[in-house]
Amino acid sequence: MAMMIVTRGKILEVVVLAALVAIGTAAPAMWPGSRDGFECPPPGFDSVKGLDLRKYVSAPWYVQEQMPVAYQSVEDLYCVRARYVLQDEDDLTKGITVYNYANKGEVNGPAEGTSGTGGSSFQLQAVVPDLNDASKLLVGPSFLEKLLGEELAERFYGDYWVVAVGPSSNETLGYDWAIISGGPPRTRGMDGCMTGSKFLDRFQINGAGFWLFSRKPVDPESTEAMRKVAKEKGFDLSVLRKVEQEGCKYEGAL
Repeated sequence: MAMMIVTRGKILEVVVLAALVAIGTAAPAMWPGSRDGFECPPPGFDSVKGLDLRKYVSAPWYVQEQMPVAYQSVEDLYCVRARYVLQDEDDLTKGITVYNYANKGEVNGPAEGTSGTGGSSFQLQAVVPDLNDASKLLVGPSFLEKLLGEELAERFYGDYWVVAVGPSSNETLGYDWAIISGGPPRTRGMDGCMTGSKFLDRFQINGAGFWLFSRKPVDPESTEAMRKVAKEKGFDLSVLRKVEQEGCKYEGAL
């Protein structure tokens, strides 16, 4: 649930579907991909070790390519941006406020997301269950924590794994690019492993998603590098769609 773009009309559907998917996460993945010697997730698949979370959230991220999911269809893939703010600078366990932004239908079209735009009526947050493994986060609506309590709410949150990063020469930023996955890719795709299900894409909320992030709005060089790394990690690149960033103004983004 890393890049949830939500409008009022989607709120009830998203919460209900999140509950359904959360209930089903204990079941074996559909088409686990063991045929022809191809295993999903790939052996040894894991997230980044030693991620500096403070540097990771130090500046906005711009999505270069991503996998469409239930809460973010192809028509939402314009000017997609993510900004993360620590809720307590001194204590990472307090969580991270998530500000997502996108335009619908075209560059600089109607704004939507959790950046105070597009009629979103709830805020997303990320939590870090284990500070020793800070690249494995959980993301979900913050109101669930108030409604259900922290422990129960996190069962309905979605995996947000930072699975690869490109070091930056800027010490403050720490990273120039990052590959994000909605947990381990358990499903066999056309040419590698993918998150979510090939047959229940409308319900792909938790356990789904695949994003290529850059610090720059338009960054073909980093995109090429990320695609190469993602392929080496066993991802099916055919699920990715380009996000249009050229000419974006990000009006209203926080």
